[in-house]
Amino acid sequence: MNRQEKDTNVTGPTGRRIQLVPNSFTATLHGMLMIGMLVVIGGCGESQQDLFMKHAQRDRGGTDDEGEVTAPPAAKPAAVETEQVAASSRPQIVETSVQTTSPASVSVAPVSVASVSDASESVSTETSNNLAEVVGIKPIDQRKPPAELTIAERRRRSFENLQKINEAMLTYVLKEHAFPKSYTTNSGGVPTLSWRVKLLPYLGYEELYKKFDFSRAWNMPPNKELLQYIPDEFVSPERFDVKTNYLLPIDSAFLFGENRSISPSMIDDGPENTIMLLEVNDAFAVHWTEPKDFEPQSVMNMKPCMGKLRSDGTFALWASGFPVLLENGLSNQQLFEAMTYKKSDALRAGDIHRAITVEKAEADPEMEGSLPAQVVAGEPPSSPAPIALEMPGMEGETIAREPVPSAVQLTAAQDKLRRIFRDQIEAAKDADGKGELAKELIEVAAGMDADPAGAFALQQAALRLAIEAADAGVLIRAIDQRVARFEVNSFQENLKWIQAFGQATASKDASTVSGDDILERSIPVIYAGIREDEYMLASSVARIANRFTGTDRDDVLTRLFTRLRTQLGVAKREYDKSVVDLQQYRVNPDDAAAGAAFGSFLCFIKGDWQRGLKLIADGKGGDLVEVARMDLRGATSPQDQVAIADAWWDLSQRGSGAYRQGAQDRAVMWYGEALERLPESLDRIHVKNRLQEADESEGRSPISLCIQLAEAIGVDLNQSLTSIAAQGARRSNRDSDDD
Repeated sequence: MNRQEKDTNVTGPTGRRIQLVPNSFTATLHGMLMIGMLVVIGGCGESQQDLFMKHAQRDRGGTDDEGEVTAPPAAKPAAVETEQVAASSRPQIVETSVQTTSPASVSVAPVSVASVSDASESVSTETSNNLAEVVGIKPIDQRKPPAELTIAERRRRSFENLQKINEAMLTYVLKEHAFPKSYTTNSGGVPTLSWRVKLLPYLGYEELYKKFDFSRAWNMPPNKELLQYIPDEFVSPERFDVKTNYLLPIDSAFLFGENRSISPSMIDDGPENTIMLLEVNDAFAVHWTEPKDFEPQSVMNMKPCMGKLRSDGTFALWASGFPVLLENGLSNQQLFEAMTYKKSDALRAGDIHRAITVEKAEADPEMEGSLPAQVVAGEPPSSPAPIALEMPGMEGETIAREPVPSAVQLTAAQDKLRRIFRDQIEAAKDADGKGELAKELIEVAAGMDADPAGAFALQQAALRLAIEAADAGVLIRAIDQRVARFEVNSFQENLKWIQAFGQATASKDASTVSGDDILERSIPVIYAGIREDEYMLASSVARIANRFTGTDRDDVLTRLFTRLRTQLGVAKREYDKSVVDLQQYRVNPDDAAAGAAFGSFLCFIKGDWQRGLKLIADGKGGDLVEVARMDLRGATSPQDQVAIADAWWDLSQRGSGAYRQGAQDRAVMWYGEALERLPESLDRIHVKNRLQEADESEGRSPISLCIQLAEAIGVDLNQSLTSIAAQGARRSNRDSDDD
C-alpha cells in the first residue's frame, strides 16, 4: 500500500534572461547560411538535423497583434525541496528534529545554442547544496578525482558504467515491453530531453528525475541547472564533466533511428545480434540530457568516430544485454551490419564478439572437444572490499571442505578425463545427450572420495555440459556438489555459473527453457550478494531470474524483481557513501555524525540493527536519534513496545525508499513482539491493522524484497549458500542410491 511521503517545499525566486527571435528575413538568411555550411561538413560531425534542432530549441516569445516580437513568459519559480531528517534519501543526523533552509536566489545565465556553460555557474552554492541533498548526488565538479585516473582505472570505470546502464535499460524494457525512444518531445513536437533522463528512475535517481520538465528543452531552465548532476553511470572517466560518451546509434537503419520505440520481438536480426549502445570518441560526446546521440554522416564511415578511448577497440552493448568489445580491426561494413536491426545481412554476434577484459580472472581448467573454452565473458569486476557483516537470519552448519586441487593436479585429471570420456563427449551432440552426460559425470564425481582432482574436473565438465544443454536443474546439482565439497566461495561459484547460464540462454525463448531452478536459487544468491556488498552482481542475477517469471507484466514476481533491481542500484550508491563514513569514523571515533551515517546504512540497507542502532543513538540529536535511543532502552510492557513501534512507523512515513522500508520493518518487529502479549483491546486492533498494512505493501529495500520473493517462491533464507549446497548434495546422493 503506497502512502504519500511528506516533504517540506521551500520555493525561491528565479531570474531570467530573454533571448529574442530574429525577424523573418534574418531567420531565412540564417537558415540559408546554415545549409551552406552543412554541405562541406563530412565524417562524424553534427548533422543538419542536429543544427536545426538546436535552433528550434531556443526559447521564443510570441507576437502581439501588430506582429512585434514579445518576450517569452516569465519562468515559474523553481522549487527547492528540503526534507525532515528521515525523509531524505539518506538520513542525516542533525541538531534539531526538522532542518529548514532559507530560500536561495537562483541566477540563470542566458541560454546559448552553440555551447552550454558549466551549469554550476547558474546556481548559487547554497541552493546547489540543497538540491544535491534532495536528488542524492553531488555536482560533477565535486566528484572529480584528485588525480587523473590510470588507463586501467578508466577502463574499469567505463566497463562498470556500461554494466549499470545495461541493467537499467533492460529493466526499462522488462517493464515497458519496449526500448525507450531516443528522446522525448513536447506538445509542439520539439525534442526536449534524452533517453538518459528517462532512464534515471531505473538507475535509482528517482528524485533527480522528478526535477526535470519534459515540456522544455534540455538547455533551458529548470533542465539546464540539472546538467551538473550527471549520474556517475554516464560520466566519462577521461573528463568528469557534463558530457557523456555512451550513445545510441540512431541512423534510420539502426535500432533507435527515427526516434522509434521498438520491442525486442520486433528486432529481425535478434537482440543478441544488434548493437544498441556504444562508447564514442570524446570529440562526439554530447551533454547527457541533450536529445542527441550517435548519428554518423555516413554509416559506411563510422570507424573515425570510435576506438580512441580504449586501446583495443570500442566498448558496446548488444541489445540482449551483453557487453562486447568492437575491435579496432573491424571494417565499416561489419560495424554497419552489427548495428542494423532488420534481416538485411548474415552477420551474427559470434562473428565479431570479443569479451571486454578488465582484469585477469583466476583461470579455470579448460576442456577440449565440444565443451566451450570459456563460458563467462565480461564478468563485472568486484566492488570495493566488503565490510564483512552478518546478515540477519543467515545461518549455516559447520561443514568440513577440501582445498581446491592445484593447477598441476587438475591438468593431469583433465587429460585422463578426456581419454576416458572421449566417446561419450563426441556422442553428446544434442541438448538431451549433453544433459544426460552431465548427470552421469556428477554421479561419478560423487563417489570419488579418494580423487579430489578427478572429482573437480568431472564437476567442471558437468557444469559446462549443463549450460550447453540449458538444463538448470543439472547445473544447480553440479554447483551444490562443488560448493559442498571444496573450499570455493559459495556466492562467487553460484554467481559465475548462473551468469554463464543466462548468457547461453539469452537468445532462447524463456518459455522453452526450464528455469525454475535458476529462479529458486537466485533469491539466496542475491541475498548473499547483499551480504557481500556486491549489489550490481546481485542485480545481474535478478535480471537473469526475471526472464523465467513469466510474460505477464502484472505478474507479482516480475514486479518484485524489477523493483529489487532498482533498489540494488540505490543500495550500491549508499554503500559507496557508507565506506567514506566508515573511514572517517575509524580515523576519528569522536565524529558522531560519520558514525551515525554509517549506522544508518547498517540498519536500513544491510538490516544489521545490532551494530547500526548503537551508532545512530550516539548521534547528536534529531528524530532518528531519539527513536534509536528509545529502541535501545527497550520495553517491559506490551504498551511500551507499541509506543516504540509507533515511533518507528511515524518515522517511516517521513522517509523514502530503503530508509522508509527499514523503519517500517523495525516497527513491524516491535508490533509483532507486542501482539503476542496484548489482550483484546483497541491497542491490539491498532497493532493488527498496522501489521496488515505492512503485509500488503511491497518492499522498498533489497532485504525486504528478497524476503517477499522468498515467501512467494517458497525459499528458506535462513541458511547460507554453503548449507544449501550441502543439503542439495546429500539429497542428490540419496536419489542416486535409490536409483
